[in-house]
Amino acid sequence: MDMKQEDLRNLRNEVLERAKAIHQMINLAVVLGAGFLVASFWLGERINAESFQVYILLIPIIFAGLTFNYQANQMTLEAVAGYVRGISPGWEEYYGSHKQKVQLTSFLKVLPLLLPQLLPLFFFESRLIQPFLWWVDIVLFLLVLFNFRYKAFRY
Repeated sequence: MDMKQEDLRNLRNEVLERAKAIHQMINLAVVLGAGFLVASFWLGERINAESFQVYILLIPIIFAGLTFNYQANQMTLEAVAGYVRGISPGWEEYYGSHKQKVQLTSFLKVLPLLLPQLLPLFFFESRLIQPFLWWVDIVLFLLVLFNFRYKAFRY
C-alpha cells in the first residue's frame, strides 16, 4: 500500500472517531437536558430560591464544556477535510456540496448543546443572588458563539 492510500485510511479512521465523539456529545446533551429539566421540577418544590437559582446557573457551564468539546472535534474534522482536499480534490467537492444540502440539519443538531446556555438570558443580573455565576454563563456563551467562527469561514 502506498503512502497516499495509508494517509487516506488513517484520515478515514480519524474522521470516524471524531464523528462518533460529536454524536455522543449531542446524545449526552439531549439526555442531560432532559435530566436537568425533570430535576428542575422536582428541585423547584424542595429547595429554596437561592439554591435553585445556583442550580439553574450551573447548567449552562456544563453545556458550555460539552459545546467546547463538540467544537474541538468539529474543527479537527474540518482540518482533516482540508488536508484530504490536497490529497484527493474530488472528495472535497462532493463533501462541500453535500454539506450545503444539510446545512439546516447541521445547525439543528447543535441546539441541544446551545439552548441550555440561553438560561441566563431569562434572569436579570441585578436581581440575582449569585451575579458572578450569571456573568460566567454569559462569558462562556459568548466564547461558544465566537468559537463557531470556523463555520463562517470554512469555504
